[in-house]
Amino acid sequence: MYFPKTYNRAFIYAIIFTVIVTIAAVFIFASLSKWQNILVEENQSTCELFAIKLHDSAVRDINILGQTGLLENNSLSTSEARHIDSTLKKLSEEQFKVMSGLEGGFYLFGPDEFYGYSFPTSPPPVPVYGPPPRSYNIIKNQSLKTIKQNQLIIKLHAFNAAVFPLATKPIVYNKKVVGAVWVRIHIENDLPIIKLKQVVNIAAIISITGFFILMLLSALWGGEISGIKKEMEKIMLDPEVRLRKRRGIFGYISSNINDLLDTIYKDNLQRKKLEQQLNQKEKLAALGNLIAGVAHEVKTPLSIIKTRIQMWQQEVLKNPEIAEHISLESMQMVINEINRLSDLVKRLLIFSRPIEKKMKETDINNLIKEIVSFINIERNNKHISVNLLLNEETPNIISDENSIRQVIINVLENAFEAMDSGGVINIISDHDVKNNRVVIRISDTGKGIPEEIIDKVFEPFFTSKESGVGLGLAISHQIVEAHNGEIFFSDNSDKGTDCIIKLPVSQKIN
Repeated sequence: MYFPKTYNRAFIYAIIFTVIVTIAAVFIFASLSKWQNILVEENQSTCELFAIKLHDSAVRDINILGQTGLLENNSLSTSEARHIDSTLKKLSEEQFKVMSGLEGGFYLFGPDEFYGYSFPTSPPPVPVYGPPPRSYNIIKNQSLKTIKQNQLIIKLHAFNAAVFPLATKPIVYNKKVVGAVWVRIHIENDLPIIKLKQVVNIAAIISITGFFILMLLSALWGGEISGIKKEMEKIMLDPEVRLRKRRGIFGYISSNINDLLDTIYKDNLQRKKLEQQLNQKEKLAALGNLIAGVAHEVKTPLSIIKTRIQMWQQEVLKNPEIAEHISLESMQMVINEINRLSDLVKRLLIFSRPIEKKMKETDINNLIKEIVSFINIERNNKHISVNLLLNEETPNIISDENSIRQVIINVLENAFEAMDSGGVINIISDHDVKNNRVVIRISDTGKGIPEEIIDKVFEPFFTSKESGVGLGLAISHQIVEAHNGEIFFSDNSDKGTDCIIKLPVSQKIN
């Protein structure tokens, strides 16, 4: 049996999909990174340019403030601090107003304070003093580094959602670095690339996670499918084997396969049974035709022979001297055997023509009572009791009454013969409303039918009795089938045998 390796194809598709997603993610990520780098470089250059401009524009005022001793004074009064701040603020506002988003000012090392902070393009409320608290330390640390190294520093900073390049340039007075100019610009709103990177990263994570999950599922599915394949191979060798129970989708598949196999198995058994019944009917039909011909040919010669023997008997009675050569006893023996052959011929004729087509309404309960009354003498001699359990609501049937009588008598004779030491026979009648059939059950407490021959009891000329012919049950089977009914034997709880006869209430006779 061939099983397509679906799970292998799914695995290959997963690899192809993951490779495509990964390549696309790498390409998009590289493009976005390049775009981001260009944007950062442009804004860093802008910050550097304006840091230089602010520094150059403040040289004159820085020298004036230095000559008054305010640049390195660490204990400035309030008025002195305001003077420094207002002086430097005019410079920074003048430089930054030409470009939206620029902010900056001055850091003086001596007072350790920010002065001249300006953000002229900021929407109201405009910050009054110094950089915002969240970025205060970042700007101060880079300013101190610039003062220490005495060089221009440009660096990109980011925290939370804020992203900004920061340029710091040292302020020199009297050949000494006394502070730093700082300029920055926020670019997070110009960087949708950040969000796009996050999307790409998430997509890559999902893709890789999905790939590994699919690998795991493929391994699990592969094991389940392989198990189903092996079990199906066993089923090919033994149709009664079934798939084991599973969970999930494979449990559903296994359950449906088992149901299908059960249906096929039952259909095959039914088909074989029907084939056997058809073969049996064909054999019986051919045998019936043969028997009818043979019986017809034998019947007349037997009658002639019997008549001649009877004539000879009369002659012997008139002429006793003839008896020296032929005795009356020997002639009677011949007549007895002829009678036996005639009875066999009658049975064969009944077998070939099970019913006479004399159909009429039959009260099955009355028919059973009549038969039981008729066989009273025989059952009394064998100490057999017969119990009638007849359902009074059992409907009448349309039947060949004599033929049905013969069936019941044949079954009862077999029951009597199975109980040499006595016993009990129960005869039950009932109505199967669902199938509209009359059911007759004849149960005995005899020795039962051996399991190895129970399927052969209805075959013509099959008998387990020394003196039997093997036609009684075969004829009964023919009669019941001719009435579109069924007859069969089964074991009962009393270690005897049950014979069940089912006859349709309304029917068309074959």
